Amino acid sequence: MKPLTTILSLPVADPQATANFYADGLGLETDGVEDGIVAFELPNLSIFFITADEYGQYLELSGQPGSKNPVPGASIISCAFSTRAEIDEVLDRAVAAGGSADPGQDVDSSYMGYFADLDGYIWELVANEQTAKAAANS
Repeated sequence: MKPLTTILSLPVADPQATANFYADGLGLETDGVEDGIVAFELPNLSIFFITADEYGQYLELSGQPGSKNPVPGASIISCAFSTRAEIDEVLDRAVAAGGSADPGQDVDSSYMGYFADLDGYIWELVANEQTAKAAANS
């Protein structure tokens, strides 16, 4: 399989609040909410936050069981960073925007931080020797 891009779709209670959290709070760029969807483009990943009803329609098309409503902790979105300071900054911004976070911590040979957005989706932020090398080579 060689997809052209990868898209992660997640149901949310309020797309405009989600747009504000990620755009105003975390500095991600978006064109805003259109047809109940707010999209964010990250390197090699598009994230579509979709109203629960709209998400339910896509879920029905898939023929698979599941919940159309946000389910806190149902997924973990992981991002690599090159420094601890970058992770701490994102955690602070997430809390200032209305999310929740615990302080970053050392885990094995990595520095890791976690935050939850307004719908409870968990973001894992990781910095270690490998991520620092990858950032230096990009």
